[in-house]
Amino acid sequence: MSTTEPTSTEPTSTEPAHPDGTATSADGGTATSADGGNAVVGAVAPGPVGAEELGTLMWVDPAELVVGINTRTEVRLSAHFVADIGERGVREPITVRRRDDGALVVRKGQRRTLAAVKAGLARVRVLLEADDDPDGADRQGQIARIVDQLGENNHRAGIGDSEEVAAHQELLELGLTAAQIARQTRTPAARIRQTARVAASEIAAKAMARYELTLDQAAVIAEFDDGTAEGIEAVKTLTVCAAREPERFAHTAQRARNDREDRRLLADAYAHAREQGIALLQTDPDPDGDGERCEYPGARALTELRPRVEDPVYTRLSVEDHQDCPGHAVAMEVRRTWRNTEAPTVETIAYCLDPDAHGHAPYYERHTSPDAAAAAASEEEVAAAKDAARAERRRVIEGNKAWDAAVTVRREFLRTLLARKAAPNNAALFVAEAMATGGHELRRAFEGGNQLACSLLGVEVPDRWHVGKPNPLLGLLAGAKAGKATQVMLAVALAAEEDSLHRHSWREGNARPDTRAAAYMSALKNWGYTPTHVEELLIDPNAVDPAAEDPADAGGDDDTSDTDVQDGGDEDGGDEDGGADLATESAA
Repeated sequence: MSTTEPTSTEPTSTEPAHPDGTATSADGGTATSADGGNAVVGAVAPGPVGAEELGTLMWVDPAELVVGINTRTEVRLSAHFVADIGERGVREPITVRRRDDGALVVRKGQRRTLAAVKAGLARVRVLLEADDDPDGADRQGQIARIVDQLGENNHRAGIGDSEEVAAHQELLELGLTAAQIARQTRTPAARIRQTARVAASEIAAKAMARYELTLDQAAVIAEFDDGTAEGIEAVKTLTVCAAREPERFAHTAQRARNDREDRRLLADAYAHAREQGIALLQTDPDPDGDGERCEYPGARALTELRPRVEDPVYTRLSVEDHQDCPGHAVAMEVRRTWRNTEAPTVETIAYCLDPDAHGHAPYYERHTSPDAAAAAASEEEVAAAKDAARAERRRVIEGNKAWDAAVTVRREFLRTLLARKAAPNNAALFVAEAMATGGHELRRAFEGGNQLACSLLGVEVPDRWHVGKPNPLLGLLAGAKAGKATQVMLAVALAAEEDSLHRHSWREGNARPDTRAAAYMSALKNWGYTPTHVEELLIDPNAVDPAAEDPADAGGDDDTSDTDVQDGGDEDGGDEDGGADLATESAA
């Protein structure tokens, strides 16, 4: 029986045939599975190797090839890979050698061979090498085989993310849709959507190539490339973070998303107020960095005023009573809940633009004793105190915003951690310490039905504990082995600690002895989580100043000024902070 079709160095077709049905071996049996190791996929009748065959291409049935010993012990055949082989064939010939019995043994191309069999190809191209396949007694031959197979795989370089983006962009320009690219390249549709998003953003594509960003990072940068001033600033911050602190990129991205959501909410609220004819009191960032600037410096919130001077102190000035005042206006702020468990909302705060001119008085009078008046601070001291108060307010605002963003990233990490098959190291110790401490965190979680633990584990979240039916966590424990049970216990303990944290935690969590905030954040850090700067304060209150949260403004001696790169990047390096220039190029 012939083992090959007529030999030819120029096959008449580069596309193998696509037979119907399942491929069978030469003796009529079905092909072995991909994890068959050294199994024989098919048998070939013995026969001499003709000199004309050596180093030439031949067409053979992949089911007639023998998968020989290979350094790759686990063969992973993705559905996309098999589908690609089935549709486009094996483009790179499989390297084979002749065994003493005449069988063709695969030396290079184990995955291609098994994928071809699984896809049902009738024939594939093989390249017959000159040497015979070494047997177990051939020590030097076995050494050569192992080194050859290692070299083939270790020195193989896959296409880079930026190169893939460029290739997909070319296909888009040639008229293919994203769906067609996904189908023809056998690439997951979600990845094609990412590459298309990056390809559509010149700034993201440039940043990806210049700083070797991942596709995920570049896709986030493309998300904010909207041509607005805020978008340009976000692109700069994200690019610098990806270059300097890639481990905190998720936090920076979430912060940018929160800021964008805040702007959208405020814009909608402002538009609605204007439609109602309501005067707006807006504040803008002070360009000198000394707090906030307002065009009505004498404006006061109604909660600080009483209607008239003759009214008794502590008389409230209501919004309804102030509606007809010429100085009536409102300011708006985005508010997030204390534990960041609900969607942000816009809070309207009523003001009087000029209380003195409109006859209002302070809500209460400040009385100063003669001794206190004598010891009154100087103007310089008063000014210094005001500056310190403004600086502290900026610190708190910045820290709260950084904390809000960190909550989303941290809880996503918890979901990933708890989805693993095995609990992390020292998980049982963490649970035991939480149980031994018996703090309010666990009691509160138990009384609330372990709601956050249910959410993190992806099961139904109960409304409350006393609902007359078993807690959903019990369903995960039915018939569970020790590993799964440990994960559920860990979820309960972690969720209890997580749910106890709030916006004040970064300022006080480490200082309060009745909490385990420091132990909780340290455990997450040991298990692979990268805390952002405000989260580090739970572990060490002297770690950093939250005002340095923005990596673009962070200190350091790196020679990475925004002016390093002006047109495409300095090939000699030193342009880590060139995100600003890329953003400027995009805006231009």
